[in-house]
Amino acid sequence: MRALLSALAAGLLLLMACNGASRAALDAAEAPGDGIELLVFEHSECTYCRVFRRDVLPRYESSIPGTSVPLRFVDIEKSDLSALGLRSRIYVVPTAVLMKDGKEVDRIAGYWAPDSFFKLLAHMLIKVE
Repeated sequence: MRALLSALAAGLLLLMACNGASRAALDAAEAPGDGIELLVFEHSECTYCRVFRRDVLPRYESSIPGTSVPLRFVDIEKSDLSALGLRSRIYVVPTAVLMKDGKEVDRIAGYWAPDSFFKLLAHMLIKVE
């Protein structure tokens, strides 16, 4: 598991500039399951949430972590956030939360440009070890 996560983090750093065909991210409000998952909290009227989907999501989907760490969007108005295992409230959207076995590992609050987002995500993935 440690080797896989290290490879994922390294792959993120190497493929940050990679673009490719995107597959649809999972949209759902159910509680996270076992394993590792990236939840992105958003609001329907949030401009930066739309920019995240436009600029970050396609690169994530074509990256190594994107193929093994599912990304799920959660609308903060339509979901019961108390059932998601978060350590604290979501104050800013978009906020990306890395979950492991239904518990929050770490988060990236607010919109970050793709290169910065992937650097932060690589550091979060290392914590999952």
